[in-house]
Amino acid sequence: MMTAGAARLQAQSALTWDDCVKEASTHNLDLLSAEQSLKAADDNHLATLGQFFPQVSFTASTGRSGLGGLDDALSSPDYGQNASLSLSAKEDLFVFNDFTSVDQSNAQLDVSRAQLQQAKAQLSHDLKTDFYGLLYAQKQIDLLQTIVDRQKNNMDLVGMNFKGGTDNKGSYLQAEAAYAEAVFELNQAHRGLRVSQKQLDQVLGRSPMDAVEVQGDFENPSLSDSSPDFVSLTLQTPAHRQALAQLHQAESQFTSSQGAFLPTLQANASLSHNGPTFDESLHEWEAGISLNIPLFTGGEHFFNMQSAGESKKGSEDALKSSDLKTEGSLENAYASYEDAVDQIQVLQSQLTAAQTQEEIGKAEYLNGLLIFVNWNQLENALTSQQKAMLSGLLSVETSEAGWELTQGKGVIP
Repeated sequence: MMTAGAARLQAQSALTWDDCVKEASTHNLDLLSAEQSLKAADDNHLATLGQFFPQVSFTASTGRSGLGGLDDALSSPDYGQNASLSLSAKEDLFVFNDFTSVDQSNAQLDVSRAQLQQAKAQLSHDLKTDFYGLLYAQKQIDLLQTIVDRQKNNMDLVGMNFKGGTDNKGSYLQAEAAYAEAVFELNQAHRGLRVSQKQLDQVLGRSPMDAVEVQGDFENPSLSDSSPDFVSLTLQTPAHRQALAQLHQAESQFTSSQGAFLPTLQANASLSHNGPTFDESLHEWEAGISLNIPLFTGGEHFFNMQSAGESKKGSEDALKSSDLKTEGSLENAYASYEDAVDQIQVLQSQLTAAQTQEEIGKAEYLNGLLIFVNWNQLENALTSQQKAMLSGLLSVETSEAGWELTQGKGVIP
């Protein structure tokens, strides 16, 4: 008979880890939103470059004017007629804030890039935790089914001994309760499976959601002998890059506030045709250069500069604070990952010992060398260690996902 796990592996709907990475990379809504924000920031950056090109406009108008009603305006010869065409061009020769606005758009573009990197890292984290959470739920059902079968066999064995007079009713009732508990946990796991399926569906961007299944196995990675350089890793995180870009924005705003005290120089030229009709219009040329020097603005520029300066200092402190927090988070996340990986070796040893003790204990019970209470303790120990081992494997994956998220890294390209 095919086991439930084997049936799932052969199911056409079962997704591998690579399948999930590919699907989430193209359909996850949070990622798509972050990508659109980056495109918007890039377009805004290109828009600021337009300030350095001449601004050209064309205007055409025609009309009639005079005293009277609407009918007179359309037909009366007493109404004057006018028509005009104009072509004008304007070029900023020196406007300091044109340069600072480009710097600000560059900084905003860097912020959006960092936010996209963070969105990818978050998606990678969510995908890994939900993928392996569903894999855990599937394997948990398989494990609990074996426990149910074992407890059923144990209950039958104790019941047979009870009827034969070699064991008591209390032992049978305890074995019966253990079997009922195992059945409950199996049913509970089936309900948890549906929740895990919905969580993975959401990360994959599936709508409507379906009963997705996954295939694969838990990894057991090994740790490096040397600890990571947390200071260097801090400077590569999205948190640092975003705080640094925000500092650049504040610096650019401060520079822009200083530029408000500088003069602006602008050149303009226009060609116009004015007259009763377009055919009878006269040609006019106009060209000039204008210089604007701010003398007094009621203190507005001064206090704007003071405000921008304080914002810049605040952004400098925010960057330092962000780096300190990130460095601490990196060390904490890596320590949790180390603990999870090291614990697997301990759990594996404990599981091997529990399996051996359970086999010996069952043989001794069958031969009347061990009472039910002691054998039941060995059975419970094996059940606990099997559950702990599976939970430990999941903990490795989730801890690794947390470590990658804190670095701002992941599997999303």
